[in-house]
Amino acid sequence: MIWAVYYRDPEPMVKIESNKENNFYRILIRPNQSISWKSSLVFISVIAFTCLSIGLGFAFVGATLILPFAGLEVIFVGVCVYLVVNKTSRQEVITLSKEKLKIEKGAYKINQVWEYIRLWSYISVERPQHPWYPAHIVVTSKGERVPLGDFLNEQEKEELVSGLENIIEDFQ
Repeated sequence: MIWAVYYRDPEPMVKIESNKENNFYRILIRPNQSISWKSSLVFISVIAFTCLSIGLGFAFVGATLILPFAGLEVIFVGVCVYLVVNKTSRQEVITLSKEKLKIEKGAYKINQVWEYIRLWSYISVERPQHPWYPAHIVVTSKGERVPLGDFLNEQEKEELVSGLENIIEDFQ
């Protein structure tokens, strides 16, 4: 029953919002975040308690050399979990209106922003030569190429492309 406390409904990787009054669309793209930061802290705590309990048990028997390695293991697991949660916290926001196309990328805050005139930009899907490699969705304008959703799987990329096609048809 403890699992039910920390379980949360999965959010879609590609979320499309529309505002018909102001005639603009917003697409939110996120990678799959399989575990929240709160659940990650619980996981690290369980690992730390188990590892340090075993280390203290060996220390009482006389094998004190195990304690530094147990501490290093807990630190290593904590750093790895932090890096994974931090990497899955990034997101991309695409805002489309009749006149503008705005792309914002970042984790926790906006790190990069591209703003283009919508009519002068285009979106292309670059298919790989071999089926093992993923397709790339790229926005091109003013000689710049901005990749979209590189962290998405193929099914989610197809969902993004079909959503973009529907939005472009709606503007025409």
